[in-house]
Amino acid sequence: MNNNSQTLKFVVAAAVMAGLAGLTSSLTRPTPIDDFANVGKPFFADFKDPNLATAVRVVAYNENTASARVFTVEKKEGTWRIPSHHNYPADGEERLAKTARTLIGVKRGAIASRVAADHERFGVIDPLGEGTDTLKGRGQRLTLMKDSEIAVADLIIGKKLPEGDNQYYVRKPDEKETYITQLEVDISTKFSDWVEADLLKLDRDDLTKLEARSTKVDGQSYTEVVDAKLSRAKSTDPWILDGISEETEEVNKDGVTEMVNVLDNLKLSGVRRKPELGGKPILQGDLSIALPPNAARNPQIVNQVIEMVQGSLVTKGFEVYQNREENDFRLYAKAGELVASLKDGVRFHMSFGNEFEGTDDEIEIGGTNAEADSEKSKAGKKPAGPAGSEEDGDDKKEDGSDDENEKKTKSRYLIVRASFNKDLLGAEPVAPIKPEVPEGVEVDDQGNVVKPAEKAADAPAEDTEKQADAADKTDEAKAKTDDAASEEKKENKPDLGDIYQRAIEKFRADQKKYESDVKDRKTKAEEGQKKVDELNDRFADWYYVITEEDFDKLRLNRDQLVKAKEKDESEKGDDKTDAAAPVGDPAAAILKSLPGAAKTADAKPEVAKPAVPATDGKSPARNAPATDAAKPAATTPEPVKPDTAKPDAAKPAEAAPAKPKAPTEEPAPAKAAPAPEKPAEKADAATEKPAATDGQ
Repeated sequence: MNNNSQTLKFVVAAAVMAGLAGLTSSLTRPTPIDDFANVGKPFFADFKDPNLATAVRVVAYNENTASARVFTVEKKEGTWRIPSHHNYPADGEERLAKTARTLIGVKRGAIASRVAADHERFGVIDPLGEGTDTLKGRGQRLTLMKDSEIAVADLIIGKKLPEGDNQYYVRKPDEKETYITQLEVDISTKFSDWVEADLLKLDRDDLTKLEARSTKVDGQSYTEVVDAKLSRAKSTDPWILDGISEETEEVNKDGVTEMVNVLDNLKLSGVRRKPELGGKPILQGDLSIALPPNAARNPQIVNQVIEMVQGSLVTKGFEVYQNREENDFRLYAKAGELVASLKDGVRFHMSFGNEFEGTDDEIEIGGTNAEADSEKSKAGKKPAGPAGSEEDGDDKKEDGSDDENEKKTKSRYLIVRASFNKDLLGAEPVAPIKPEVPEGVEVDDQGNVVKPAEKAADAPAEDTEKQADAADKTDEAKAKTDDAASEEKKENKPDLGDIYQRAIEKFRADQKKYESDVKDRKTKAEEGQKKVDELNDRFADWYYVITEEDFDKLRLNRDQLVKAKEKDESEKGDDKTDAAAPVGDPAAAILKSLPGAAKTADAKPEVAKPAVPATDGKSPARNAPATDAAKPAATTPEPVKPDTAKPDAAKPAEAAPAKPKAPTEEPAPAKAAPAPEKPAEKADAATEKPAATDGQ
């Protein structure tokens, strides 16, 4: 009994201990984390086709200014546009596709944190979040939407891991968990990254003319003036400036090169819409003012429209004036105009307005767009911190100016239009002139010369006798022809038939080329005009903003396009007697060492000429006494050099037989008159033995 009771106690105790152990294990076991089951799965499993997205929104947060920048691109009526920037077309198709592909197939990597307290450390705080006071740790938010409302993909992208390949901290806005994910990120809220930033899209090698123009204002009269004009025939030729003084001036190549570089890649910084009337721009692509026929006949309406344009553009540096010669209205640009002409006939007219300073938003959209202001309000403002703290909301310096992080950039307003000028295609093709048939030359229906032999061969023979007579006549004619040809050859008379045949063949080739050139020129003119129409359609609704730096390089005046001409090395220095003689020229070295060499050093060397024989059949130099300058020359085989000691001896024209020698020279020994019975011998001596000096 006691044994049974004892056993029962042990059983109960064991059961209690087992129960306690099970309870302890249950209480101490970690709670299963369902998020670990999501590792390796895509964030947006249903988003597989980038074409499903009809809107892209990018939000970037700037910690220095404590502001979020929102950039949205929407597809409307088949065209991607930027609502915040006056619905300007988004031409960055590659960027749009790349941004959409960023979120397709993105998978959840390792979990970095499961609590919201770590969001700041990983930089994944929502940049549009309003429920937090922190200014740091906000990330970039990329949202792809369908029908501009339904988000098909939405992700906050935080800091990049220092190690690993494109590893980022990310999280979904409606989740607390932060993951480590691999991303190919190229997100931008910069306007120029989403549009065709190259405004003109021209090739620098196609530029042939550059004209800087300005408008002179005299009361109500406006006169266009060409300040400077540069031109070149082709891209490999140097630029030529009209009116340059070639003796004292030359083109400033560095300045022209900078101008061409900017034209080749003129960057677009911002856009504005041109004034509209009834939903249509008032200013046309050629800057003329378009008015309905009824309105154009009503002076009151015309004045109202002009006032509307003036009110919109006068503060930007543009005014409207009437072109009385063509009886229409034009736009006057205060900062002048640059006309860039291409070899295909297209001309870009760039009219420059006022300079201004602004922030990024003020440069891109003018700071007056209601939608942009609305987006800013959604982003929230910098919360105020305790008074005197770094976050007390006071961004002003002691001088009252904005914080250095809000510094403004200088920019310039620009209106662009295009025109076509067929003269840029080159000279009009000139039709060749058909040569006239010379008298006595017979041609066939095709205009080719008919030779006598061919004519006789084509004549029909009626009978044998006539054929024989014809043959005899042919032989006789041939003989006469041969005699005439022989006689003509003797007299060197031209063959008019042959000359005409070559001329008519050349005319046919020239005519064929002329017709081809006319057709080619017509095709080029049509293509050029089509290009101009397309450009003006693109420019019609807008005027633009460029950097002041680019403007300074484009709007060069004549003084900046020329510089003082640099002297050649041969012209530098006043003392030219120290110029070194050519290396290895013994004669030049000897001449330099002689007395009087300083005077002859400046003179240009003359080409040595054979001396003309004197009347006595001998060279004057042969009978003249040898000088000190002549003796050294006998020791060198160098070519003949001018005799610096006796210039008269080197000039036969001055050594006429009728004139005596100069009194400073020693008289030559008298010679007997030549014997008349041997003229040929003397002539041979004169011609076979040209004049020579000692050693020459």
